[in-house]
Amino acid sequence: MNKILLIVILVGILIYFLSRRVMMKGKSMSIQKSNKQGYYLIESGASIIQKTIKNTLFSVGIGVVLFIITIFLALKVKIILLMLPISLYLMSQLFLLNNQLKYAKDQHIWFNPNTNVVMIEWLSGNTVTFNILIDVQQVKAVKSVQKNNQILFGYYEISVHNNQIYVPFILEDNPLNTRFFKTLKENYPVDPKSSLFPII
Repeated sequence: MNKILLIVILVGILIYFLSRRVMMKGKSMSIQKSNKQGYYLIESGASIIQKTIKNTLFSVGIGVVLFIITIFLALKVKIILLMLPISLYLMSQLFLLNNQLKYAKDQHIWFNPNTNVVMIEWLSGNTVTFNILIDVQQVKAVKSVQKNNQILFGYYEISVHNNQIYVPFILEDNPLNTRFFKTLKENYPVDPKSSLFPII
């Protein structure tokens, strides 16, 4: 019994600190205005980030409650352990959210709708520039097996000049980015792939 309580406490602490980290990261992703003539920044937007965080934390909360109930009831009814993978899957959504926010924050995508030129800058200092109409070799869409509380995690993997560029789905939720994603999908076939944990 003491070991079970210890496991529950450790999981609770892990979820708590990761949740705080995600919320702080979401708040730090302030709206950035374009300072490049003719380009606009492909960003998720504060309202979308907060909605995604809220819905994901709700799913994680259900997972935590289900995990605690499963652990305690399993002492008497072993078949209840079948619910353990479900609770762990729901809690793992927090790791996927953290991954999406980190990538959206560390990578800036600039798009010029007049010339169809895309410029990508990373915090590391690396940059890639390409024409979305002629320079893309392949486009893949790696997504979760299902939506959880209206949130579908995943990313686009774009092959350009022997580089792999990853664009989180959270950026596609912003209506202001419609032209970028529409141009991409209309000009290239998107190879869909499903993954239990679509981590970039």
